[in-house]
Amino acid sequence: MKGSCAAIPRRRGKQVAMTDEYERRKAIRQQLAREWRPGEPLPVIEYTEEEDALWETVTAKLSSLHEEVACANYRRAAETVALERRRVPQLAEVSPVLTELTDFHLQPAEGTVPAARFLGTFADSGFHAAQYLRRPESPYHSPEPDVLHELVGHAVMLGDPVFADLYRRFGEAARRVSAPDAMRDLVHVFWFAMETGVVYEEGRPRVCGAALLSSVAEMESLDRVELRAFDTADIVAQEFDDTECMPVLFAAESVDHLVAEVQRFLTRL
Repeated sequence: MKGSCAAIPRRRGKQVAMTDEYERRKAIRQQLAREWRPGEPLPVIEYTEEEDALWETVTAKLSSLHEEVACANYRRAAETVALERRRVPQLAEVSPVLTELTDFHLQPAEGTVPAARFLGTFADSGFHAAQYLRRPESPYHSPEPDVLHELVGHAVMLGDPVFADLYRRFGEAARRVSAPDAMRDLVHVFWFAMETGVVYEEGRPRVCGAALLSSVAEMESLDRVELRAFDTADIVAQEFDDTECMPVLFAAESVDHLVAEVQRFLTRL
């Protein structure tokens, strides 16, 4: 793992206490997601003052980096989706905005969702979103999906019609495939296109993937990453660890090029 992705060091006693409290809050939010049923109002989470402060600090830093390295589609969508900056937004606040923009809606998730179900939900314009916030000792890079990743990364991109349509196409493909190897390839292309995607704009690499857009550490280390040409044959052969910063990324020539290459791959599945 790159040094920029390391957690902030803390004294052991304090860290243990914080971890216990973090796990308690996380378990409560996972239970709410587990009990939720489609058609019911989305769960409302009681975020703490400390969590609101963490959200404000991290999103301020992310917003500054987005001005430098986020793709134009993301920057436009961020203005339209307009996430709250001073506190953690509720899914119930963001979901109607997405529905109006691109017909997508959010639904609560306990955490990581099995790939076939996670991707397949896109076909119905749905997105599984966790509601717990990342650990306070690692604010700038989370090894697991959290509400900051879901909203700052995925939800904003789902507010862009071009990327929303691409999410739906991934969902349709996930519903079609059944062979394990085909699903594995689909996950790899989704990861390197929609989670850690990079495109060139005006000759410079710009971030379009949700995992990068929600990670200060990933964006700050972009100039030290090995950027390879966006080729789905190479992508499906590239192994990755989604708990760490990426040492290798694939950059498309433009958003249009990324969309065309992904659609060509999905059609072949």
